[in-house]
Formats: sequence, structure tokens, C-alpha cells
Amino acid sequence: MELRDVPTATAKQVLRELGVDRTFLYGIRAMTFERRIAGKVRTLRYVPLREDVKPAKPAVNRRLIDSLEPGDVLVIDAMGSIDGAVLGDMMAARVHARGAAGVVADGVIRDVDGIREIGLAVWAKATHPDSNARALLPWEADVAVACGGTLVQPSDYMVADTDGAVVVPAQYLEAVLRKAEDMALEDEFSQQLLRGGAPLDDAYPLPQSKRADFARFKEGRMKESLR
Repeated sequence: MELRDVPTATAKQVLRELGVDRTFLYGIRAMTFERRIAGKVRTLRYVPLREDVKPAKPAVNRRLIDSLEPGDVLVIDAMGSIDGAVLGDMMAARVHARGAAGVVADGVIRDVDGIREIGLAVWAKATHPDSNARALLPWEADVAVACGGTLVQPSDYMVADTDGAVVVPAQYLEAVLRKAEDMALEDEFSQQLLRGGAPLDDAYPLPQSKRADFARFKEGRMKESLR
């Protein structure tokens, strides 16, 4: 199993069981596509515009986007600002060309139809037709940021789907993948029981009385995967 096969609800539950509960990015939703994405995080932090402070040349956001690797997830800390878009179709075209998995932004975007045509998956708070140049400055990259009220670090991983976005600390990635695979099988078995007419208490959460049946189901699935 790979991280992109893990629903955000599963990742969140597993991380909570591992003792890390503050991993959900609040207020962030799918804006262009509903497919799940996952990948290693690259971070970009914006700060409020002040007229006497000029952005670096070349701009930090442009340098970062030009350095993205295939499968990266660009995570943007825009402080929740809704005054100007931190991504439009031109930047999105370059992000997509670099092979990034997608963008997760604690801010607003624009040119949504154009970004859909490009094929880039984006999560954000909302849309706004103005660029960020009227309110924000791209300040630094590959640093710890806050996105959706949650700490995100450059070494982290991100998974995002229609339920939202969850940050997966690198040290827990393998544990999440192992546990998620077991949970997927158990959920499949519970769904099978429910479709067969079992009441909820006999199917989910899976009671001890069904554990032997589940063990046989799991063994059968493992044999199928080895064929």
C-alpha cells in the first residue's frame, strides 16, 4: 500500500492512535479535482504586505516551484488570507510540469477552470480574482509553516482527498501504511457483512465474535495478492 491509497479519515485515526492528534488541516477543501493525492511536503510561507518591504528577486515562490520534484505536495502558508490568490493557472502550469502531486494552500486561488484544464489537484480555502501581490509577500521556503491551523514541516508527508487534508509526520509513515492496510481489509469485511444483512452491532466496529471469520477473510485476500 502507498500513501495515496490511504483515505484521510484512516490516516487521521491511525495517527491519533499513535499519539499525534493535531494533523488535520481545517478549512481546506478540494477545489479542482476530487481524486486523492499524497506526497512529500515542500513548504512556502507568505507574510503580510508592507509597502516599504520589497520581495526578493527572483521571487521565493517562483524559485520553489522551479525546484519541485515529481510527487511533491506544495503546502502554502498564506495565514488564511482571503485578500489575494496564492495560485493561478500560470503558476499551476509550472507546478504541474514539474510533476508535483498537487497543492494545499491555507489561502485562496484563482483561475480554477484553467487549473482544471491543466490537470493540477489543488486544495484551498476559497477563490478570489485578485493576485496575492495586493496583500501578501512570498517570504521563505522549506521551513516549518502553519496550514489550516496545523504545523507542517518540510520532512512531512501530506494526503488529501474529498474529506480534506492530513499531514503525516515522516517518522510515522511506515506505521500508517501498515495499519491502514489492515484497516482497509477490516472495513471491507464489515461492508460485506452489512451488505449481507448483518446489523451494525454485528459488523462495525467488528466484534470479537467475528474475529475468526475475519482472520479467514484476511488470509484469503493475502493469498490472492500473492498470485
